[in-house]
Amino acid sequence: MNTTSENLGLSPFEYVGSTEVSGKIQMELLKKEGLIKSSSVLEIGCGCLNLGILLIEYLDKNNYVGIDPNEWLRTDSILTNQKIISDKSPVFISREDFDSSELKRGFDFIFSHSVLSHTADWQLDLFLENSKKALNKGGKILSSIRLAEGNSFGSEGSIDGKDSNDEQWQYPGVSWFTMNTLNDKAAKFGLSVINIPEYTEFYVDKRPGECHDWLLFTLK
Repeated sequence: MNTTSENLGLSPFEYVGSTEVSGKIQMELLKKEGLIKSSSVLEIGCGCLNLGILLIEYLDKNNYVGIDPNEWLRTDSILTNQKIISDKSPVFISREDFDSSELKRGFDFIFSHSVLSHTADWQLDLFLENSKKALNKGGKILSSIRLAEGNSFGSEGSIDGKDSNDEQWQYPGVSWFTMNTLNDKAAKFGLSVINIPEYTEFYVDKRPGECHDWLLFTLK
């Protein structure tokens, strides 16, 4: 992830390219996977807290953690939601390596939107390695990505249908991964992965053009 994004000259909401509607859809996806008030959630790439504020308000106290290297993205949302923040005591971590191990706790859900769709090849490994370490037994990792194969909801995929094999974080560009690569990388870290096209359809119905693919990783 890139800590120099502020130099793009965009507001937090312009930079993340999503809205409060996006946050509500993401909340619904988590509920489809079994999210309840007592669940603990780690959001990787919490951005300007479109989802984060909804989760903080919904979950029991101390059950939300957000990681994002770009602290400036969440500053306004924290300031305008001070009561919720005070009541629920969320934790925010500013770092680029997706690593929450400093908290010495596990999570029932790890969620990321528009993170894996920009990662370098080696960053995907880092994401899976550190997410796996933070996952409770029976926990789930729900993440959007851009599959090189494309989908029937607006994504054409990569030009050649293959991995982009990027060496650096891609933003505002996009990185691509095949399902074969994702299966191999998931297995490397003791995870299983499935693609859920129904979630893409659900998302695109409310946010046309936001045609990410959705993956669910679980411990083997």
